[in-house]
Amino acid sequence: MKRLICFTLFFGGVLSVLISCEETSETATNVQKVDDVTRYGSMLSILPTLSEAAKSQAISWSVFEDFEANTQRLKNQTLPTLQDISEQLTLQTDSLLTKIPDTINTRYIYARLMLVNTRAKVLEQLAKENNVDSLQLEMGLEEMNIAAQNLFIEMNRTFKKSKIDDELKETEQKEIEKQRKFLDSVYKVELQDNKGN
Repeated sequence: MKRLICFTLFFGGVLSVLISCEETSETATNVQKVDDVTRYGSMLSILPTLSEAAKSQAISWSVFEDFEANTQRLKNQTLPTLQDISEQLTLQTDSLLTKIPDTINTRYIYARLMLVNTRAKVLEQLAKENNVDSLQLEMGLEEMNIAAQNLFIEMNRTFKKSKIDDELKETEQKEIEKQRKFLDSVYKVELQDNKGN
């Protein structure tokens, strides 16, 4: 009788292990199916182009060109491609935050870059979820695109403002030089009048 109970328990245990292994392999097979047909981000707007002044300064920003290329690649991509791009964007924005050139290092650009970094990390999490929520992924792409647009706009604005400031300084210097020459000529006339008397 004891043998029969032991045999039944042993057989029941082996049977339950086999059933759970079968369920696990079916679940693993279902999870590994990746949607590589559906395209995301088809409605993303085009990023603004950087001005020549901003581009010339951004060249010294080691991974900026790669970051710019990857943000432009987000439009109309499959999930595996988005997973790869979002991972690269996270690494690139982390790097950009640690090495901001002095000519670009303003609090406005830093704030925009922090937001881009956050959006890249959120996008990476959304793209790498086991069951991707397509609506959330689309929103993540849109937010990433808007954050990148704002960064580019701020970079252009910074260099436009810098150019205007430089022009104002140059104009101011010319005006000061004009006034100095005028005053010098007035003093020369007065000195000559005083010598003549």
